[in-house]
Amino acid sequence: MQLRRQLFVALAIAVSGGMAAIAIINSPPQSDRQEEIVRPPAVQYVIAEPERLRMDVRSQGRVTAQTEIDLITGVSGNIISISPAFVSGGAFGKGDLLVSIDPAEYDLRVAQAQARVMEAQYQLTREEAEAEQAREEWQQLGQGDPSPLSLRIPQLQEKKAKLAAEQEELKNARLLRQRTEIRAPFNGRVRNKAVGMGQYLSSGDVLGRIYNSDLAEIRLPVSTQELAWIEVPASSVSRVPAAAGAQVKLTAHYQGEAQYWQGRIVRSEGVVDEKTGMVIVVAQIADPFGLRGGRSDSGAAVLPIGLHVEAGIEGQWLDHLFVIPAGALLKENRVAVIDQDQRLRLRSVAVLRKEREHIILREGLATGDRVLVSGLHHPVEGMTVTPEPRL
Repeated sequence: MQLRRQLFVALAIAVSGGMAAIAIINSPPQSDRQEEIVRPPAVQYVIAEPERLRMDVRSQGRVTAQTEIDLITGVSGNIISISPAFVSGGAFGKGDLLVSIDPAEYDLRVAQAQARVMEAQYQLTREEAEAEQAREEWQQLGQGDPSPLSLRIPQLQEKKAKLAAEQEELKNARLLRQRTEIRAPFNGRVRNKAVGMGQYLSSGDVLGRIYNSDLAEIRLPVSTQELAWIEVPASSVSRVPAAAGAQVKLTAHYQGEAQYWQGRIVRSEGVVDEKTGMVIVVAQIADPFGLRGGRSDSGAAVLPIGLHVEAGIEGQWLDHLFVIPAGALLKENRVAVIDQDQRLRLRSVAVLRKEREHIILREGLATGDRVLVSGLHHPVEGMTVTPEPRL
C-alpha cells in the first residue's frame, strides 16, 4: 500500500513537470528589453561648388634702401665746413653740398696748370709761325722734296702734344678742385657721420654712410609654386617700369598703430635658396619718407629703413577651384564623398594651397559633390552613413 502511494506521487510529479515544460516551450517568458536597432553613423557634409579665386601670396621682409653707400673723399685736406643736414637721420637733395675741404692747395694747382697751358699754347703758336716761314723759304730756295725736319713738322707735332698734355693736366687739377666739395649723388638721408669740423682727411677716407630716400625695397621670399601666381617684370627687359609688377600691400605696427603702404613687385632675384627652397621677389615703395609730399597726401606714415613688414602680394585669378574645410582633407591628399546610396567614396584630390581653416583644390571634385567634413575619424570606403548638411 505504501509502495503504491509512492509510485502515484512520483507519477504525478513527472506529469506536472512535463506539462510545465510544454507550457514554457509554448509560451516563453517575455523580456522587458527590446532589441536595439543599429543605425549608420551621422556625419556632416558640404556641397562642392567651383569658385573663381585670386591667389594672393603672403610673405614678410625687412625694408632696405635701394642704394646705400659710403661717402668717400677723393682728395686730402682739412674740413672747413659741414652741412647741417649731414647728421645721422638728416635729409638732403641731389647735388647738395655736404662737406667742404680746404681748396687752397687745389686752387694753386689749377692756376699752375693754367699757366702751363698758356705757355704751351704760346710755344705752339710760335712753332706754327716758324713752320710757315720754313715752308716759304723752301719754296723760294729749295730744290726737290723737302724733308719733314726742314719744314719743322716734328717740332710742330711736339708742341701740339705738349699743349694737349697740359690741357689734360688742367682738367685733372680742376677735377681735384671740384672734389674738395663733396656733394650728394642722390636724394637721400644720412645713416651715420664719421667726421668732424677741422679734421684732416686723406684720399679714400670715409665721411659717413648715406642712402637713397626716393625708393625703398623689400626682399620677399615666396615658394616656387606661389611664384607662378605673381606678375613679375622680366629682368632682361630693362625698359619695363616698376608699375608693371603685381601690387603689394605692406603692413606693420608702427607709431603705436597698424600702418600700411602700397608698392609694386619690380623683379625676381631668380635664384632658389638651397636651404629654404624659396625664391626672392623684390618690392619697391616710392618716396618712403614722404619728402616729395605724396606720402603725407595719402595719409600713410613714413616707411623707415629696417622696419619688419608683412606683405600681401596680389596674385592671379584662377577659375574652377574648390574650397573645403581643412578638416575634410584626409591622409595622402584624399577626401570622402557621399554617394547617392549614402556610402562613402574616397577620392584623390590635387591640393593647390593649404590654409589654416581651408584647403583649395585644383582637381578631384565635381560640382554638387557632398564632401564629408566631420563625424568620422577614420572613414572607410563603402561605409554607410547618415548624412546631414553642415550649417
